[in-house]
Amino acid sequence: MTETEIFLDVKQVAQLLKLSIATIRKWVLIKFIPYKKIGRAVRFSTLEIQEWMMSKSSSPKNQQKQNNDGCGE
Repeated sequence: MTETEIFLDVKQVAQLLKLSIATIRKWVLIKFIPYKKIGRAVRFSTLEIQEWMMSKSSSPKNQQKQNNDGCGE
């Protein structure tokens, strides 16, 4: 059985990650977080966000880089 891909908007991703909407928008602008453009709308695949979160939390080196880049909140 395959997983159904669900797309979230900026507000939903901000709530999921417990971050501000402004932070998510900034991350989109600097291409720090995976997203898709559907027309003019920015959407986030739940599957890609889960994989991205796992990759960011698996390495202390990544966490240090995130904090140094000013992308942490």
